[in-house]
Amino acid sequence: MIIPIMKTLTEQFHSTVEEFLERTGFKPTEFGRQSAGDPSVMLNLRRGRSPTLATVDRILAFIRESDAAASQIAARESRSIEVHPISFMPRSTSARMRESARSTPA
Repeated sequence: MIIPIMKTLTEQFHSTVEEFLERTGFKPTEFGRQSAGDPSVMLNLRRGRSPTLATVDRILAFIRESDAAASQIAARESRSIEVHPISFMPRSTSARMRESARSTPA
């Protein structure tokens, strides 16, 4: 009988953080500064130090909030209406373009 090997909580936390860094492109020092107020938090984690539960809570909350914000931005962008660029041209420019289109031989 093969018993599946489960990840420890520490391993799960480390993989969650590393996947977030890879997915978002955050630099480890900036991530540590924004998520835990400590730019060296990732260096310490990678060296095997165990964070306090309060630090883990702050980091996981930061990841959840970042993912939620990214989802909202993606949803907003998918609902945006595509507008033809000519509609943003000054009136004189678009009028000249219409005139040149009319005067162009077919």
